[in-house]
Amino acid sequence: MKKVMIIGGSGCVGEETAKALLKSQNCEVIAVSRGKAAHDAIEGVIYEQGDILDKESILRLLQKYAVTHLLHTAALRTSQCKANPEQAVQVNIIGTANVLEAIREYAKLEHVVFISTAAVYKVPKDGTRPDENSPVEALNLYTSTKLAGEALVESYAHSYGLQCSVLRPQIIYGPSRGEEGSTAGVSLALKEARAGRAYTIPFSGQYAFTYSEDIGAFCKEVLLDSKSNSAFELYNLPGESLDIDDVVKEINSQSGKDLISYLPNQYPFAKGVLSEKFLKRFPSCDMSKFKKVVATYF
Repeated sequence: MKKVMIIGGSGCVGEETAKALLKSQNCEVIAVSRGKAAHDAIEGVIYEQGDILDKESILRLLQKYAVTHLLHTAALRTSQCKANPEQAVQVNIIGTANVLEAIREYAKLEHVVFISTAAVYKVPKDGTRPDENSPVEALNLYTSTKLAGEALVESYAHSYGLQCSVLRPQIIYGPSRGEEGSTAGVSLALKEARAGRAYTIPFSGQYAFTYSEDIGAFCKEVLLDSKSNSAFELYNLPGESLDIDDVVKEINSQSGKDLISYLPNQYPFAKGVLSEKFLKRFPSCDMSKFKKVVATYF
């Protein structure tokens, strides 16, 4: 039986991956977070408290459950990093190093997956979408900690023989996407429109949007992948490239009311990402279309 530990198990990516894994046969899921399990905990998931700033707590859980696969998605958000730089370094960089050290000492994992972000890419001036070989840029503290985390994961893969993958999604949306964070606007717009309330998305521009359920399915596929001949893999995750103007029009059209608007505040992100490498590796993965997702809200 595969035993998968998800660090950051109470967040959107962690929860959706847990749901996807539970649909697989012979798969046990252990969700780890600093706090207690939420009141809407997922049935079938084992919940444990652990702190990535305490390496021994992670090592104990790896040993307790004889974990075979691990997803690391715990991190401070952009705004949290900006507000507290020292804590950002401690949690996002030192915390990731602690996880990797616990894994190295445990020495029994088949695959480690680290969630990064497509915000690490330098925005192409010609409007093209970056692939995994495109230039990156530490534009803010959050992206710098993610790049540092990626480098740590890659170095442990090459130095200690760990099988590791890094995933770069751009903007995640859907009912399980939290209300915090600079990119939560589309998820909040859908929620508010369904409730019949007005909402203004605080940004504009064109980006890659990935439905929350899809993120879980993508992470599951990568986690359980046993065919790679490389110690380290990097993937852009698929997302539908959409302009916020079209997003707003679609929500208002399907809700039948002009409740949603947006501010002319473009984020320093590329206009989506190229994910051919991922889709070639995992051809069975399908991406939900925004129009169909919106229809489920109304």
